[in-house]
Amino acid sequence: MKIDNSGFTAKCILLIISGALIAFFPQVITWMFYILGGIIIVSCLFIMLTSMGSGDGSLMSSGSIVGILIGVGIMFLPKILTIGITIVGGCVFLVLGIIRLVKAFNGQNSKDNRTLNVIVGGILLAAAILLLINPFSAASVARVIVGVIMIAYGIFNGYVAHEISKRNAGNISSSSSPDIIDVDSFSVHDDK
Repeated sequence: MKIDNSGFTAKCILLIISGALIAFFPQVITWMFYILGGIIIVSCLFIMLTSMGSGDGSLMSSGSIVGILIGVGIMFLPKILTIGITIVGGCVFLVLGIIRLVKAFNGQNSKDNRTLNVIVGGILLAAAILLLINPFSAASVARVIVGVIMIAYGIFNGYVAHEISKRNAGNISSSSSPDIIDVDSFSVHDDK
């Protein structure tokens, strides 16, 4: 039976392209947000200007102002997300690090478990401090890591598509050796 590998091939291509864009060309994504926000702003300005001569001017003007604000928000969205994600991540790491350190200095754990909790808690606190002190560089490091992971996952999907095509190439002569064998008369005797 042949397996369709087009989904794996499509995921391979899309993941490698988007991973490369995220990891190595982040300005392309930022410019996409700028272009989308600009299109929204220009179209809302056009609607506002054309509605001034009609009877629905006040309703269209207020809708256009809201649209312009949404367009400006979309233009600033990459920076807001960059700062917001790293600050939230830093706060989460801070809480997890404090919880680990409290568990380590609690007298209920064994010595090995206490050492592990101190090490993990210290690493989490150090990561939290780095994320909270300098969110932009931490976000760029996280962006590169995510992009490289996406590229690796895309390469894996490409490998799976290649293996499926190799397997399918081995099953070309399916008519000579079918996977299902029809048996007309076969009986199992229970007397043995």
